[in-house]
Amino acid sequence: MKTKLSHFVILAAGLAFSAPSAKAQTLIQFWDFNQTAPTGGGGGDSLGNVTNSLKANQVAAGLDTGHIIYSRPTVHYNASTRDSILDNGSQGSAIFDKSNSNDTNGTAAGNLYIRARNPSDSCAMYIYIPTTGYTNIQFDFALSASSTKGANYGIFSYSTNGGAGWNNLTKAMDTFNISGIYRPDTLQLQNPVTAASAWYPVQLNFTSDVNVNNNANFVIRMMLAGPNTHEQTGGNTRFDNFTVWGNSGSAGIGSLTAQSAGYNVYPNPTNDMINITSTQYTGAKVITIYNLVGQVVSVTENKDIQTSINTSSLVTGVYFVEIKEVSTGNKYTVKLVKE
Repeated sequence: MKTKLSHFVILAAGLAFSAPSAKAQTLIQFWDFNQTAPTGGGGGDSLGNVTNSLKANQVAAGLDTGHIIYSRPTVHYNASTRDSILDNGSQGSAIFDKSNSNDTNGTAAGNLYIRARNPSDSCAMYIYIPTTGYTNIQFDFALSASSTKGANYGIFSYSTNGGAGWNNLTKAMDTFNISGIYRPDTLQLQNPVTAASAWYPVQLNFTSDVNVNNNANFVIRMMLAGPNTHEQTGGNTRFDNFTVWGNSGSAGIGSLTAQSAGYNVYPNPTNDMINITSTQYTGAKVITIYNLVGQVVSVTENKDIQTSINTSSLVTGVYFVEIKEVSTGNKYTVKLVKE
């Protein structure tokens, strides 16, 4: 991910993390993994198997409950104690934690996380996320590892038809890069934060694909990959607080994505300047830029069809641009990459 290492370290040190208010309209599905006992990694059957999937702990009213299935080889690798299971551990993350018991305490004994144990080659996590009645879908989670032996990469794809077909992620959905090269589908699970067993925030933004909206068959798939997935003696990749946000899509233009509402934010990625144009709304608007921890870094009010904002003072990283129409009250959010 293209964010400065110093920012990673601040987050790992326990900075209170909150999502930008522009995106956190409604929490529609949430997994805290605190009810996945027993802990300890004793081997045996895997969490999230087909007959006993991991169900979301919090679900918006009227939505079907999301669930997670972990697909893995059915045989043990070499030593019988090294099975490719998904189990759990204690001292989970405070990042994105929306559970009632652990919202402010990330290392409580009851705050569990799930971990994909090596060898994890050929393993995949399927996250079934009904979004019926909601739009502008965004998915957050906390990531860590037991050591530098954790899986190297998570390769993402998504489906809007229950897994019958799969789509590659686009740059608008994430900012993944490896050695400065964008690979929209591939997250580097091993970075200086995760390798030190600290927690790192990951955010995926699906607002650019209207087919994800109001969809009972939306699925995210993450496949584990890289040389570490063949590790026989140790290593695991850790996940916590799967959080899905959305806007109520039951009425009017407010349910549309920014692009569908006639807004264009360019260039994106940007360097010194961004332009925001509108082909449909001609009234006054307030444009707010948030950083990843929800802090406001810029506010601009304008009545013109085009608004230009100087971004030269922003540090390299990921931001959210909120466009609020004064007369309608509608809000639209676009993910922005500053190079």
